[in-house]
Amino acid sequence: MKKLTIIGWPLSTILFSLLALYVFRDAAADKPDTQLFTPLPIVDHIGVIAHRGASGYAPEHTLTAYKKAIQMKADYIELDLHMTKDGELVAIHDATLSRTTNAEEVYPGRSPWRVKDFTLSEIKQLDAGSWFNDAYPEYAKKQYSNEKIPTLQETIDYIKQKDANAALYIETKAPNVYPGMEEKLVDILKKNGYLQPGKVIFQSFSAASLRKLREIVPKGIPLIQLYSPAMIQGQNLDDVLDQAAEYAEGVGPELSLVTPEFVQKAHERHLIVHPFTINTKEEMQKQLSLGVDGMFTNYPDRLVSLNKK
Repeated sequence: MKKLTIIGWPLSTILFSLLALYVFRDAAADKPDTQLFTPLPIVDHIGVIAHRGASGYAPEHTLTAYKKAIQMKADYIELDLHMTKDGELVAIHDATLSRTTNAEEVYPGRSPWRVKDFTLSEIKQLDAGSWFNDAYPEYAKKQYSNEKIPTLQETIDYIKQKDANAALYIETKAPNVYPGMEEKLVDILKKNGYLQPGKVIFQSFSAASLRKLREIVPKGIPLIQLYSPAMIQGQNLDDVLDQAAEYAEGVGPELSLVTPEFVQKAHERHLIVHPFTINTKEEMQKQLSLGVDGMFTNYPDRLVSLNKK
């Protein structure tokens, strides 16, 4: 029997091609359209953010960690701030002192050793470095023993003393945790000439804190909304980013949240993307391929070296 042909092509070939096209189209509809994604940052320079200082090499949130970050040419030194019982702003990540100091030994009867329950003078009695030597023996150094928790003012003074170009990348907490913290922070930065674009970026998981800062800091100083997976689970990404764009200039997603879609939609709203925390060169290269605008890292020298390529 003679095969039916259409313009020189067997009908069976055409039907097979149409079927394949239908199946491909149907499968593609179930996947994000990454073909239209242009993986380009919206900044001229990929920001190197030293997470708690160069905390992969030295005890986090100590002047030594900040010194190493400066030496490694980090663009920003990230500070987590808490307020002491007597109203001083100190650089420490946790709300309690027990993980990164010997507070349990020095003050055994004062559990749970919250920062806000101690005066600055009491906190200055603590060793904020020995824990690092125990946890990371490959980077341990004798001089790390008895490192101190620095205040915000001490950190600024140290950066000025080193004549460094590194800006501050400061995290604030919810306003109800430390009432008046934002005002005190802004006052210290203003007195030191740091309340200006290029000198400081503010970040927070608390939208309320960022909205409060938006009212009291000059225009041009970026605010970054941080996200953990739990914060946006089950929410529409467009709605999440639309809300952030009302008061922030950027977003800081936890690493697992960073996808081509996330970066593209953030950039469509002119939001920069600074994911946390990226420590291997392989993951850094992956994030660069996605078009992020900067990264938090415990090893700033690694990202600096990639930036030079």
